[in-house]
Amino acid sequence: MRLVPSPTARLLVTGLVTGLVASILLSSPARAATTPQAPGDFTGHGFDACVAPKQSVMDAWNLTSPFSAIGIYVSGSSRYCGDKYQPNLSSSWVARNAKNGWRFIPIHVGRQVPCFKNNPNSRVQKKKMSSNIATARSQAVAEAQETIAALTKYGFGPGSVSYLDIEWYARTAACDRVLLEFADAWTEHLHSQGYQSGLYSSGSAGIKVVDEARLAGRPGFTLPDHMWNAWVNKKADTRGGPYLSNSGWTNHQRIHQYHNGVNVRYGGKTLNIDKNYLDVGRGSVAVKQSLPCGVKMTFTSYPTLKTGASGPQVAALECLLKQQKLLSSVDEQYGAGTARAVDAFRRKQGWSANGTATRATWVALLAKGTNPRVLKEGSVGQSVWRLQRALVAAGLRPRLTGVYDAKTVKAVQAYRKARKLAGWTTTESTVWAQLRRGKTA
Repeated sequence: MRLVPSPTARLLVTGLVTGLVASILLSSPARAATTPQAPGDFTGHGFDACVAPKQSVMDAWNLTSPFSAIGIYVSGSSRYCGDKYQPNLSSSWVARNAKNGWRFIPIHVGRQVPCFKNNPNSRVQKKKMSSNIATARSQAVAEAQETIAALTKYGFGPGSVSYLDIEWYARTAACDRVLLEFADAWTEHLHSQGYQSGLYSSGSAGIKVVDEARLAGRPGFTLPDHMWNAWVNKKADTRGGPYLSNSGWTNHQRIHQYHNGVNVRYGGKTLNIDKNYLDVGRGSVAVKQSLPCGVKMTFTSYPTLKTGASGPQVAALECLLKQQKLLSSVDEQYGAGTARAVDAFRRKQGWSANGTATRATWVALLAKGTNPRVLKEGSVGQSVWRLQRALVAAGLRPRLTGVYDAKTVKAVQAYRKARKLAGWTTTESTVWAQLRRGKTA
């Protein structure tokens, strides 16, 4: 486990008042509209690194890696990579990467439990919480204020989560108690200011301590909103193993740090990172399909159609042609007008006119539209629906869910291989270019 830079935790609240606060935070329009997202609604891959990477690295990884979220060290006197060592981290860096689709995991590394042992050779000697409970609670409030200031500085609004980094320590009853009081005060102050609380820790230390307090029903204890479990089992999921029981933090409230301190290379750029898997906010939830003509657009197959055909797939074809301003109406009947529109589209593609909607015709039509810079595991939106439809027309079998899930990843990889594209799991301009040309798998 990498004990220097690392992150934290999410929801489950004791008591009516705290429950109401959490409910407001999770459902308010202000939170939903917050940009950049910290971390927002997402199920998928993330990473954290000691130093915020250069923009060239972020851009390369954005297009080529499976990661959509990055942990950044925003506050705390005990950060190994504090402000002095963060030449890239700024509000403009956050804004630019948010625009490209990145989401963020803000990390606060402050005081550690009294039992924590510093590495005497480290350039940073971490401060410790007081053993006096009242003092420790006041220290927690001060650190919560510090992280809110940092969140504001970098452009993260109310509803954002700050993750309290508690490094591994040899547990004692006294140190566990101090941690629980510190975490309680930290969470309560963040809630009072409209923010959410996360706890990052080793599974066998802070994570297990807080989960045991939940299971025991510790009186008056306000649970962190997110739990970020550092458990290096090299499995990208949010299972808690022997440390975080299945009965807690079940409503998209977990991050799992599953592989630490590894050198990873994407797009010709190498970073030393910790790998994480997130299931946060509402998770990755499909948007409702856009139906511009009021007809069904999603099918498990898109067959070759010609004059005389009829039915819902003809209506979908006509709708796509209407969107290209090649047809004025949709009537489910493949007549002479539909054939002329198909030929007009075929000529625009540089193909011969034969009045037939082939697989290539479907692929090209279904891929038309405006797309984000990149789609990857966990992505949602109308572009995901269009991608999945186009892949089906191309001869592949993603699940038609509106969520860029594991089956979509496999379908994209198969399409990339068939088209001799780089073997990434992402969909960016090179994939769309092939699809819009009507290329099948």
